[in-house]
Amino acid sequence: MSYYFPVKQALAKRKETVEELTAQLGIEEATCDAFDKLAKEDIAKGDEEKATMWLGYWNQWAYYCSAWRTRIAGINMSDFSLVLLDAHDKITIEEAFCILLGITPNALDEVGFLDWRLTEVPRFLKVYREKFDEENNNQTGIMPSFLNIEQYLRGTKEYKQLLREYGETNDGVYETIDTQAFIKWALKLGYIETDKPHVLDKRNPPYEDDFAKMLHSLLLEKNLIGSEFDEKWEWLSKENSLAYLVQMLHVNGLPFKWHSDHPRKTVNWKNILHYIEYTGDSKLRKNAQYGRRGVKDENLINQIIDKLLVDYENYPHFRKELGE
Repeated sequence: MSYYFPVKQALAKRKETVEELTAQLGIEEATCDAFDKLAKEDIAKGDEEKATMWLGYWNQWAYYCSAWRTRIAGINMSDFSLVLLDAHDKITIEEAFCILLGITPNALDEVGFLDWRLTEVPRFLKVYREKFDEENNNQTGIMPSFLNIEQYLRGTKEYKQLLREYGETNDGVYETIDTQAFIKWALKLGYIETDKPHVLDKRNPPYEDDFAKMLHSLLLEKNLIGSEFDEKWEWLSKENSLAYLVQMLHVNGLPFKWHSDHPRKTVNWKNILHYIEYTGDSKLRKNAQYGRRGVKDENLINQIIDKLLVDYENYPHFRKELGE
């Protein structure tokens, strides 16, 4: 059996996680800048020994911040695949943790996450503490706090849920989790489901992300769709209204960049289907027959075209109409 994220819940949790991680990263970047400033001040004073110490910390924090910038970008753009649950008898606690945050565990395989284990944080900090004390001639001092983002994640309610359910060993390294046991537990708590969601495919989108987001926002504002951006957009109007939208985008060359890169005289009916869930029995182009009744939401769609021309493309002329 295949398993899926409940999309709205997962999207909300992922967004919340990305925002919190970005805020945590901001603190680490400020710390990095502070070390750089202290090093420059001590260089100006001629204190090379202290300056070298600050530069050492700066280098460590700069590498750490760079890794987390990559990780956050990967989390934000990851898909919603849960094939891991079908493929393996056991999963790591980090993979389970990702699922609770609405993040595909495949993100851990991306650049920036290699050898990333929350379970190793206590042991790593112990080693780091011992090394710090040794470098300071075993005189206990204030060790610069490190792995702060990982420690924040270990303190989240989702991570604590996993600890409560699966426990930990004495050396702080967690055992892998039986996949079927995790599935049963996650299904019960609503972190995963068996119904396949309609998720927007982020691979090879036809339009630039900013154009697609503006189009989504305008359609949502006019109640022509009823879905979040990262879902397949549910079309709420008539099928011929959707066909009219596609034709008006084509006639007005929206977005300009796509039409410049893909010059064509005939209408492209596929681009919009990357974003909108079309459930009609016939091909979308077959609905471009408006007859005496016209298009149900013609005025709303025209307003959207006008808005895209003015606000997105800064186009100073009126929109073109069908047949021009």
